[in-house]
Amino acid sequence: MLKLLIEFIPLIAFFIGYKVGGIFDATLYTLVATVGSTAITLLLKQKVSKVHLITNVLLLVSASLTLFSGNTTFIKMKPTILYTIFGSAFFITSFKWEPAIKLALGTAIQLKEDIHWLQLNIRFMWFFFTMAVVNEFVWRTFPEETWVNFKVFGALPITILFLLFQLPYLIKYKASDSSVQ
Repeated sequence: MLKLLIEFIPLIAFFIGYKVGGIFDATLYTLVATVGSTAITLLLKQKVSKVHLITNVLLLVSASLTLFSGNTTFIKMKPTILYTIFGSAFFITSFKWEPAIKLALGTAIQLKEDIHWLQLNIRFMWFFFTMAVVNEFVWRTFPEETWVNFKVFGALPITILFLLFQLPYLIKYKASDSSVQ
């Protein structure tokens, strides 16, 4: 539960910062919250996951560019870039190495055959590429407040729904304990 709360701190800080003073305050609050949550994670776990590290570095770069340049494009493009990085990782690992989803979930769940991992990997790839396109569409088409609301209240529920829709697939192709090698 604590880990989940730590993950949400930067998003909560972004929303509060936006309501308090606009996009630049939101960016600054998120930057500070990200550094703080990463420090807490390091203290508690003695390590930071690769996904967390990639996300944090991208946030630090995009937030710094936004704050120093006064151009909000950088912070608004951050989700697009992040989704594209993740989508690309799933795409590349569909053809080379182990599917990224198997590396992420392999210890938590086992699927019957490698083809099921590959199909799940492709689903995640398309999800991330779609989210990149949606983020671009929202921030370039609608007012800034709409993008902020999408970022805070839209992207997370969409991600949770996507994950929930994967449960039937995972249940259907889950390996029985006796077939796990």
